[in-house]
Amino acid sequence: MARTILIVEDDRALAGTLEIGLLAIDNVDTVTVFDGREAMEYLETHSPAPAVVLTDLDLPRVDGYQLITWMRARPETLHVPIVAMSARHDGTESIAAGANEFLTKPFALAAVRARVQELLRA
Repeated sequence: MARTILIVEDDRALAGTLEIGLLAIDNVDTVTVFDGREAMEYLETHSPAPAVVLTDLDLPRVDGYQLITWMRARPETLHVPIVAMSARHDGTESIAAGANEFLTKPFALAAVRARVQELLRA
C-alpha cells in the first residue's frame, strides 16, 4: 500500500512541482491542498493519517503554524512528521511549534525528496 504525503502549499505551480518530485519516491502518493483549513479538513476525514506533511507557513485561512500546532494537539496526527517551508521565516518558530524539519524557499527539489525519504525511513 502506498504511503501518502500531504502537500499544503498555496502556490499552485510549486505544489505541482512538489507533487512531481515526490512521486519519484517508491510507493508514495501525494495529496495536495491549498490552505491550512483544507489540510485540517483532509486530516479529519481521512484515515490513516499521511506518512508525512509538507506545509508552507504563509497560508491563507489557517497558516502553517496554526496547522502544526493543531496537528500536534491531536492523537491522530501527533506522530506524523512535518516539514515546514517558507521564504520569509527562519524555521525556529516552526520547529518550536512541532515541525520536524524546515526548508527555506527556494530549495532544490532533491533536498525536499531527501528529507522526505529520511522521514519515511524513521
